[in-house]
Amino acid sequence: MHYHQNIEKPLYHLSFLRDIKVHGIYFNSFAKFLNLYCFIRQEHAHDFYSVILFTQGNGSITINDITYGVRPKTICLVAPNQIHSFDDLEDVEGIIFFFCQDFYVEEFSFIRLLNVFSYTSQTGTNVCNPCIGLSDKEFNPFISAINSIGDEYESYTPLNNSAVIMRSHLNIMLLKFSELFESKSGKSINSDSILIHSLSQMVDSYFIKEQQLGFYTSAFNISESQLNDICNKHFNCGLKKILQNRLMQEARKLLLSTDLSVSEIAYKLNFEDNSYFNKVFKSKTGITPKRFRDIHIKLVPQKP
Repeated sequence: MHYHQNIEKPLYHLSFLRDIKVHGIYFNSFAKFLNLYCFIRQEHAHDFYSVILFTQGNGSITINDITYGVRPKTICLVAPNQIHSFDDLEDVEGIIFFFCQDFYVEEFSFIRLLNVFSYTSQTGTNVCNPCIGLSDKEFNPFISAINSIGDEYESYTPLNNSAVIMRSHLNIMLLKFSELFESKSGKSINSDSILIHSLSQMVDSYFIKEQQLGFYTSAFNISESQLNDICNKHFNCGLKKILQNRLMQEARKLLLSTDLSVSEIAYKLNFEDNSYFNKVFKSKTGITPKRFRDIHIKLVPQKP
């Protein structure tokens, strides 16, 4: 069993899944998953994203000390670091899948990911329900997208395009999530949608060269506090954290997909020196870049 232990609850990494087939994403039936990992019923957190679709049975899931009832056609999202547990599961069937940030951001926007999973949290007076009961009309598109991900997961080999196809289906599903949560939570982004779209494009284009907030506030002609208010409203974090997270995602990608030295990666990512890159990387991941590469390169499938 592999997990990081914090002061209160275990924090699991994808490496604890002994039957995982594809680097960065995991898919299984909910019943089989619980049989394999019965300890997951107890309070825990993980550093990846979780989607659960319940198709039959009843029970409850507790997320950050709030308990939600689940029944057939309930879909639940759990964000990284949210403490959660499962209770009173009676003949529950469904689908569960996990994916890490790096798997999705390989092709799509990190800001979109933050936006969708911000609906799972309570911020100030804004209460968002991470578990939503679906009507028949709402259920069908989700089960179709999820089954498509499952089909590609089962047929995956390092030589085919299944990982790319899974990301595409995942992106479609997240777009549908965004529409669903907006309509049911009352949290509309209409007034900020143009700015958020532009910000997403700017972050992906300039996150290496421009880590200072002033570059982005000047581009949108708004104050730093206004831009951070918008980010906190829709992403539950400020722009500085978004930029740092995106930079670390690129660092992890380069460590696993290239033969560049740590010093060369630091230079490529515009760090002033190698020691500062090591310090920042360790503060964000808990380990040095070299240690990260040594641990995770073994998990990345190598093409023959």
